Amino acid sequence: MENKTIEIDLEYAKKLIERSQKLLNTKVKEVMNVNVITIDYSDICAKAARMILDNGILSLLVLKEGKPFNTINIFELLRLGYEESFDKNKDYLNTKVGEIIKDKKFYYLPEDTLLRDALNFMMERKLRTIPIITNQVVNGILSIVDMVHWYRKNHEEIILGRKP
Repeated sequence: MENKTIEIDLEYAKKLIERSQKLLNTKVKEVMNVNVITIDYSDICAKAARMILDNGILSLLVLKEGKPFNTINIFELLRLGYEESFDKNKDYLNTKVGEIIKDKKFYYLPEDTLLRDALNFMMERKLRTIPIITNQVVNGILSIVDMVHWYRKNHEEIILGRKP
């Protein structure tokens, strides 16, 4: 049997370990978007759709009487438009946002939540975005896209296509 020598780039290995630790210890407040776009519970879905499209985002935080109530996302609006095509009595453009989300469970996380816990929480509930609210104060919103941007920024192999 032949003895094979394996060369290990210790600097690169150290960097990988450091990044793994960073991934395990990063909190959502380091990754979230602090520019939260909101819509009022009483606004119509046409306005929500326009805001989502104009801002290139996946969801809006819905406020009721100035306080966070829930979110409405692009997929809920898409489903509503699809359903309207089969029901002439539905009026997608003039349906109130509140009517769409009134019975939906509202999920949010505090800003000190570990990013890995937030990711697992979101995946288990099939959420693409989640508001970050601490002590009833809106701190930001976290999306799957925000996490991908953070990961890409912290892993240059993704950009370079090879080991740096």
